[in-house]
Amino acid sequence: MPEEIKAEEALYIKLGSNGLWENDCIERDQTLRLGYQEIPHELCLAGEWEQVWAIWKDRSCNDGVATNHTNQIKFFYKSSPEVLWVTFFGDHLWWCFSEQRIELLPDKTKIRYVLGKWRNTDIKDNPLSFNLLSGKLLSMQGFRGTICTVAEFPYLLQKINGVEPPDVQEARKAKEAFEQQLEKIIRHLHWKDFELLVDLIIRQVGWKRDNVLGGTQKTHDLVLISPITSERYGVQVKSQANLAAFKSYQNTCSNNMQGFARFYFAVHTPSPDLEKASQNLNDDVVRLLLPADLARWSVEYGLGNWVIDKAQ
Repeated sequence: MPEEIKAEEALYIKLGSNGLWENDCIERDQTLRLGYQEIPHELCLAGEWEQVWAIWKDRSCNDGVATNHTNQIKFFYKSSPEVLWVTFFGDHLWWCFSEQRIELLPDKTKIRYVLGKWRNTDIKDNPLSFNLLSGKLLSMQGFRGTICTVAEFPYLLQKINGVEPPDVQEARKAKEAFEQQLEKIIRHLHWKDFELLVDLIIRQVGWKRDNVLGGTQKTHDLVLISPITSERYGVQVKSQANLAAFKSYQNTCSNNMQGFARFYFAVHTPSPDLEKASQNLNDDVVRLLLPADLARWSVEYGLGNWVIDKAQ
């Protein structure tokens, strides 16, 4: 089990104006980088923060602005190696810890070297992509300064440690239980209702029926077309099927993919041998759809009530 990440606090850093240094810091140098070239490095190392504040004040900043700039520079110079640093790059959250040593570059920018490397995954190697993060955390991207504290610190640690909050765990368990109950109902649907459910799921996904079936009708019960890519998909819907029937369909489709991007084989009542082998049957050409798959898609595409109503 990966060791849990612990930190005394978390700081967000913007790596250059408009992400100027993001690629260098994250993918090449493994560093944090600070601008503020107008502020002498020696003053910061000596902790002469009143003089740093005075420089900003002399630049016609009001007291609040001078204090804000000074505090951001102080974060960079004084934060310990136990402080967690985060930034956003390439539609992901990135995080690291850093050495406390500060190095001055020829262009008068300053860097801290990362301990290890920047990471855009949690400790279990799951991606920390934007679509998996809360809006509150992502709102830091709108911060107008360079460095600020992370208000959503407990949430951030949970995400990095791959820990789900208790309420999320309960919701996920409830969803899984709902899917399991729907699967039981789907297995008892009339054959025609099962076929209709497949068609409704397809419509919810956004695919459309291709009315010109032609010679494909014997092989596919449904021929679908994607309105975005214009790719065509073949679907065979079976009331019952065993492993041999699936492999026969798979072989037919593999040898005749002309005009199709993929095929689906949906089964209302799979035989024991087909159900047992189901985890190892899907390939790039044909995907097997069992009642459990249709239950999951029914929840995802808002058809749970339809399935329940059919059971009454």
